Amino acid sequence: MGESDRGEGHPLDFGVLLNLAGVVFIDALHQRLADEGFDGFTVRGGLLLRSLGDDALSLRELADRIGLSSPGALKAIEPMVRAGLVERVKAEDKRVRAVRVTDRGHAALACAAAFHAEFEASLAAQVGSDDAAATRRTLAALVERGSPHLPQTLTPHDNRP
Repeated sequence: MGESDRGEGHPLDFGVLLNLAGVVFIDALHQRLADEGFDGFTVRGGLLLRSLGDDALSLRELADRIGLSSPGALKAIEPMVRAGLVERVKAEDKRVRAVRVTDRGHAALACAAAFHAEFEASLAAQVGSDDAAATRRTLAALVERGSPHLPQTLTPHDNRP
């Protein structure tokens, strides 16, 4: 059976193949992070950490950056606080809750970034540099089409819906 066959001689639909490739990547990423001591690290958690960067943001500011409600952002950060990836900090306005990335959170992001680079290099070793570069260009072109479901901080600025 070929890499995109269903077993009946018919190739998988493009979207199915794209989704399955994402599952393979995410599973391998989660395994690497778990092996490095970052159990429970999720895609959403990674997006939150990237969205925070070096800033201390209120829940509302963070929610706006990632496209969630304030209660949704609170629900998303609670396990990250327990895991030591983010911490609550005092904001100028005492009524505002703010969060920022901890050293552990930055280390988890660095681990994930290293994995991303290694995964892409292993793909290039498997299919060739030209095909791996074409895959990257294709994925970037898909993202550039935009979607209201993409986090603001990762959406190309000129194509935000």
